[in-house]
Formats: sequence, C-alpha cells, structure tokens
Amino acid sequence: MYLGLDFLISRSLKPYVVEVNVGLPGGAQEYDLAHQVCFGRPSDIFKKVEETSLKVYGKGFKDYLQALPFIRSLKPFKIWMDGKGPLPTLLHPGLRLDDKWIQYQLIKSIAPVPEAVIFDPKNLAEAETFLKRKGRVVVKRRLGRGGRGFKIVAEPISLFTLDTESHPCILQEYVESKIDEYAFSIRAVAFGGEFMCMYGNLSTRSHSNHGILTYIREGDDFGLTDKEFDTESFCQKSWEAEIWFGQNEPSYLRHNLYEDEVARTTLCLPEPIQRTIRKLSVDIERLYEGLDLLSLPRACFEIG
Repeated sequence: MYLGLDFLISRSLKPYVVEVNVGLPGGAQEYDLAHQVCFGRPSDIFKKVEETSLKVYGKGFKDYLQALPFIRSLKPFKIWMDGKGPLPTLLHPGLRLDDKWIQYQLIKSIAPVPEAVIFDPKNLAEAETFLKRKGRVVVKRRLGRGGRGFKIVAEPISLFTLDTESHPCILQEYVESKIDEYAFSIRAVAFGGEFMCMYGNLSTRSHSNHGILTYIREGDDFGLTDKEFDTESFCQKSWEAEIWFGQNEPSYLRHNLYEDEVARTTLCLPEPIQRTIRKLSVDIERLYEGLDLLSLPRACFEIG
C-alpha cells in the first residue's frame, strides 16, 4: 500500500511515528524538488514508484491506485475532512485508516509512537491525569489534515477551555522535534514492501505541515549544513495532484498542490536514524498491506 509516514525526531534523536497517510499522500513530488535544489537535477523517484508498481502489483501506478477497494469514496472523504464537502454516502471500511486513534492502535506494537488517549470533553479528569503525567500534550483531530485543530497544551486549566469545534480528538504525548528555531518533521514514503524516499519539513509554526522542504543527507552530526539559508520557490502542479485530480483539483487546495518552498541547505541525519526510518516505514507498509479492512474497528465518523 502506498503510504506517507510522518516522523518526529526527539531531542535524544529517537524517531517517532506520528501519522500514517493513505491513498496518494504527498512525498514524492516534495522529495524530487528538494533533490533538484540540492543536486541541480531531478531525482528518479517517479520512475522508482512506477517500476515498483509494475514489479509488485503487475500494473502501472495509476492503475494500482484505481484498483484500491476504497478509492471511489476516498477523494470525497478527504474533501469532507477538510470541511469543503458533504460526508460521502459510500463509506468503505478502508476509510477508517484515516482515524488517528485507529492508526495508533494499529502501529503502537511495531513502532515507537507518542502515547495517546481519546479526548473526551465529558471526562476531563482522564485528560488532566494524562497531561500531568506527560507534562505537555498535543490535541489533534482524529480526522484532520494540514494541522487543522492542532494545539499544544501545557496547563490543566487549558483543557477546560479547549474548543475542539465538536471534532473528535486525541491527546498525544508532546515530542519536541526541533532544529534551531524550526519545528521539524520527516515525511517518508513506502510502497510495495520497499522504501521510496524521505525529506524534511521545517516550519516556524508549532507544527511543520507544508513547511520548507529540505533534502536529507547522511552525516555524523544531526543538523542543518547551513543554519542561515535562502529558499527557492516552486509553483507547478504536483505529480500527485495530476494523478489524483487530473484537471479537476479543488481550488482551495491550490497552495498545497502547486506551491512549494525548498531550503538551499541540507539536513544531516546520522545513518542509524535513517536506517530506523527506512525499516519502520516498510514494516508499517507491510502491516497495512496485509490488513483485513473489513475487520478494522469502527471509526469516529461511524459512531454517534
């Protein structure tokens, strides 16, 4: 299954998996742009994806996507998640994979993940106990993209004034993943039992979604090769958007689908960390590939 996996790197340089994205998540296009800025030429990532699809699934990548059992409802479901359309009437059980609580239950036994609990506004005592035990937590929508609803909570009193806008949420252990003044994450892509690519995201916000793209190199010391750097901007339709939407992409997603900013620097990431990210990405991809989607637990959009 084609997956985009988001990693945070703690201050002790431990990678944590914080989100698993299904369907056609971003990753390949961003990696290619970072590669272009770093080396002055395109990568071979799109060829690699196509060759893996043919080798493993016996069909081209676009045909592989169209054969996914939940593909018919996935696109309108993601648009509904963004608050830009109605909940689809056709809801395949595979859509449950977008529920972050279900993701946590699936992968916590095979990968390091920040501890999480369901946030119940009617039972704040449990949330307060969790917060006191962890010191700081983040609030995330169980169904949300692009950092919508993301909040950092450090004081118990904040739980009592928290406005989730009626969205089901989880509380997740806070992992400080920073480089200098930037919040930092890694997006890795795995497909067909193989690791495809990874790149870094830098942001001056509290979360790093759609931040400044950064090419990752192997290095002994963790950090940016140049702390002061310029960026290069791109405005072109992404590979994923062309496959996913064709000529009918939603206008509200234009920034996400067309516009990227790439740092003229690289991130040095020690080889053991890169090796761990590669292995975890493939382990999770293999787990997802073997799931019986019909037996997944009910998601929050099916309850109540």
